[in-house]
Amino acid sequence: MGLDPEATPALASGVKAVAVSSSHTEPTMNRTLIVAALTLLPAPHLHAHQSAQDKIPVLIVSGANNHDWRWTTPSIESMLDESGLFDVTITYDPATDLADEKALASYQALVLDYNGPRWGEAAEASFLKAIRGGVGVSVIHAANNAFPGWVEFEQLVGHLWRQGTGHGRFHPFGLEVLDYDHPITSTMPNFVDHPDELYHRLVRVEGFERTVIGVSHSSKESGGTGNDEPMIIVGSFGKGRFFHTPLAHVWSGQEQTKVSHYDPQLRTLIVRGTEWAATGEVTDGLAQPNHLSLEEAQAGWRLLFDGQSTRGWHRAGGEGFPDKGWTIQSGCLRNTSGGGDLLSDDTYRNFELAFEWKVARGTNSGVKYRVRREGNALLGPEFQILDDAGTNEDDNPLSAAGALYALTPAQDKQLRHAGQFNQSRIVCRGGQIEHWLNGQLILSADVDSEDWAARLARSKFKSLPEFASERPGHILLQDHGGEVWYRTIRIRDLDLEDGWESLLQEEGLGGWTVAGKARYVRDGDTIIGDVNGHLGRNSFLVTDEIFEDFQFQVDVRIGESGNSGIQFRSDYRERDGVVFGYQAEIDCSPRAWSGGIFEEGRRAWIANLENHPAGREAFRLAEWNHYFIQAKGNDLRIWVNGVTTAHLVDDNPLLTGFFGLQVHNGNRGQYLWRNPQVRRL
Repeated sequence: MGLDPEATPALASGVKAVAVSSSHTEPTMNRTLIVAALTLLPAPHLHAHQSAQDKIPVLIVSGANNHDWRWTTPSIESMLDESGLFDVTITYDPATDLADEKALASYQALVLDYNGPRWGEAAEASFLKAIRGGVGVSVIHAANNAFPGWVEFEQLVGHLWRQGTGHGRFHPFGLEVLDYDHPITSTMPNFVDHPDELYHRLVRVEGFERTVIGVSHSSKESGGTGNDEPMIIVGSFGKGRFFHTPLAHVWSGQEQTKVSHYDPQLRTLIVRGTEWAATGEVTDGLAQPNHLSLEEAQAGWRLLFDGQSTRGWHRAGGEGFPDKGWTIQSGCLRNTSGGGDLLSDDTYRNFELAFEWKVARGTNSGVKYRVRREGNALLGPEFQILDDAGTNEDDNPLSAAGALYALTPAQDKQLRHAGQFNQSRIVCRGGQIEHWLNGQLILSADVDSEDWAARLARSKFKSLPEFASERPGHILLQDHGGEVWYRTIRIRDLDLEDGWESLLQEEGLGGWTVAGKARYVRDGDTIIGDVNGHLGRNSFLVTDEIFEDFQFQVDVRIGESGNSGIQFRSDYRERDGVVFGYQAEIDCSPRAWSGGIFEEGRRAWIANLENHPAGREAFRLAEWNHYFIQAKGNDLRIWVNGVTTAHLVDDNPLLTGFFGLQVHNGNRGQYLWRNPQVRRL
């Protein structure tokens, strides 16, 4: 897509070139480009790794600027292209190309790297129509200098370089996020030492809705105002969204200013801002963070952090969660230093730990495991969390990102730059330790080997011969200064692998007791509950054994009518013997709340499916349905046929009890439960 006007041979005066259409094959624009300075713009290149139809079509508008547009435009293209999200086309003749309304409407966003002559009535009218109709806009740096007197454009951009605007010297400075509820900045670290030109006193023009969601301090020492200046501005213009950043300065003939575009912090911002302008959303790491699928739960995975609460973690060296330094923000566990290390409540010996993480520029942190107290210190092997580029640790592989800190370096890693999520995994099985990064095994170590003994003897841990050995320990998230974000923290206890127990004995209904007047019989691996009208009250077949934390699964079949449920953590009420406790609903009524949580004999509905259409569609009448229930502490989850139907964190929980298979009073017919199994957690 990128058309580089500097990398082409000269043509005879007056010759025009027709550029070949890019991989974006929907209505093509007029590609007759007037050749300036006797140069030919080459044909755009194709994406090799993904078809354009899977990507967001965007158009970069360029061709004139008082800045080095011949370099910045291909640079912006590379930012968008390397993200894998966009199909990028560039126009260097906006007066012609923007006048094509049909072609312009085929793009989801326009990226303005332009500060030159007006486009003319046709192109300007087409541009405004496209934005009002829903095409997004990204305004980059000096594009906010453009078009004095074009009222609609000035209202769109909102913060403009006009009389009285200025800047200090080119220097490194920070950027503070003001709004963590906005998709662009929701999980974006603050900038640290971003090298750029910092515009001050941008002239604000009243017009359409806009919000400043990020600012930078313009220091007097750098020639600035001493005030915070807007650096990320968002808003709407008709149905279109706009994203505007005054950052990304590159001046012609000043090679050193290109560092502004090389900074991963800026590249991430422009990608996030442009995606939001185009779609209203921002792609960030896993598609479903803090989510546990049925298959993962069946394999023994559980969430150590669900994106909403701090349960399961406490301050290292104390009780309770830190009152500073650690916060939940946009579904992430965010550390900004000062709160101390964070320790898991539970301990693990053999396990698989998976998590997403990202850091601000220059941040150093770590995830420790098998952590035990050694004297006054909490020690354990560490998966190094680091911005290699911002800390210059590439030259020290034993402390670079992904390393088993101070002992084993990572190999052949693909580390994403600061501000982007990485996916990591730690596997401990006996003396074997593995570190994974973004889908690749980057190191393995055997703590029982001679190589390990030699490494340990040379390290700072040489006085601890059992360091990292197969003993239970905590998971520790380190507070080491800087800013780090974690989410989708999941663990699988390998000491509990498989672990499924059938709740059916060799024959009959041994291990179960009937509470009520319904008839229960067993046929092979299936329990059948039979009811014929009113029996006084609901009946239950309950386990003799009591369970605390567990995973439970069973297949359920019921006719076209009726009402039933699966009791868990249940008991008998002392005063009248009535069963009470949690119930995974089986609901054949048009309401279709199967898989919701009803509390029998106590609070009634505590997690219904009224606002969960996918959950209501999961259960199939007159067919076998798979129920999977997980209870860990006060965290309760239910899946029906692989769909998460209920997730409840109960502030008034029942923590132990029996299982029960309900036959509801007043119904007629048979209820079937096949192969009930439990796995204790």
